[in-house]
Amino acid sequence: MRISTNYIQQQSVESMLRQQTELAKTQQQVSTGERILSPSDDPVAAVRILGIERDLNLTEQYQGNADVAESKLSVTDGVLGSAADILQRIRELGVQGLNDTNDANARAAIAEEMDQLKQSLLSLANTTDANGEYLFSGYQSNTQAFDPGTYAYNGDSGQRNVRVGGGYLVEVSEPGDQIFVTNNLDGSTQAIFQTIDEFTTALNNNDVSTAPNNGDFLSNIDTSLSQVLGARTAVGTRMNAVDQQRAVNEASIASLESNRSQLKDLDYAEAITRLNQQSVGLQAAQQAYVKVQGLSLFNFI
Repeated sequence: MRISTNYIQQQSVESMLRQQTELAKTQQQVSTGERILSPSDDPVAAVRILGIERDLNLTEQYQGNADVAESKLSVTDGVLGSAADILQRIRELGVQGLNDTNDANARAAIAEEMDQLKQSLLSLANTTDANGEYLFSGYQSNTQAFDPGTYAYNGDSGQRNVRVGGGYLVEVSEPGDQIFVTNNLDGSTQAIFQTIDEFTTALNNNDVSTAPNNGDFLSNIDTSLSQVLGARTAVGTRMNAVDQQRAVNEASIASLESNRSQLKDLDYAEAITRLNQQSVGLQAAQQAYVKVQGLSLFNFI
C-alpha cells in the first residue's frame, strides 16, 4: 500500500474534526447540564424520559385539579356553615313564635327577623364560586339554583366531580334539592324558603295555627338543618381526601423528577474530566498536524 503525504494530512484533518465534534458536544452538555442532547445519544433513555415527562405532566395536572377542588369545597363548606347558623336561629325564632304568650307586635318582630334570615339563606343557596358557577345547582352550574320569587329549584340532582388522581374523582358540588328542600306532612316537597315564608305570614297575622304545615314547621327546619350539616360533613370528608391525594401526588412528582434526573442530568465531574481530556487531545492533534504539514516523504529518501 502506498502512503502519500496527502493521505497523512487527510487522516490528521479527519482526526481533528472528530475530536472537535466530540469536544463541542461535551461543552454543550456542560452548558446545558443535560447528558442527552438528542435521542440518538441514548435511544432507550430518551424513550423512558418521554414516558416520565408524560406521567409528570399528568400528575401536575392532577395537582392543579386538586387546587380547584379544594377551592370549591372550601367555599361550599363556608356557605353550609353559615346556612346551619341561620337555620338554627330560625328554629329558635320559630319556638318563640309558637309561644302563646306572644302578642301581635312580638310575632311581627319575630317574623321580620325571620324574613331577613330567609333572604340570607336564599342568597347562600344561590352562591356562586370564583368562576361564577352556582354551587348548589348540580350539573346545571350556570343556572341559578332557586328562583328568588317562587323558590322553585332549577338545578338537578347531579354532583360535579374533578379528577385529582389517577384513580380518584372527587365530588365538588352538592345538589340543592338534597339540602334546602324538605317533605311536607302531605308527602309533597317544598323548598325550606317557602316553608319559612308561610310561617312568617302566619306570624304577621298573629295566628300561627293558620300556617300551612304549621305543625311540621319545626320538624322541617330540623330536617333542613340535618341535611345542611350532613352535606357539610361530606364536604369536609372530601377536603381531607383531597389533601391526602395531594400528598400522594407530591410524592409521585418527586419520584418522577428524580428518575428523570438520573436519566437526563449530566455527571459534571465525569464531563469536566472528559472535557479536559478532549481538549488536550485536540491540542495534541493540532500540533501533530502542523508538524505533518511541513513534512514530505522526500525528506526520508
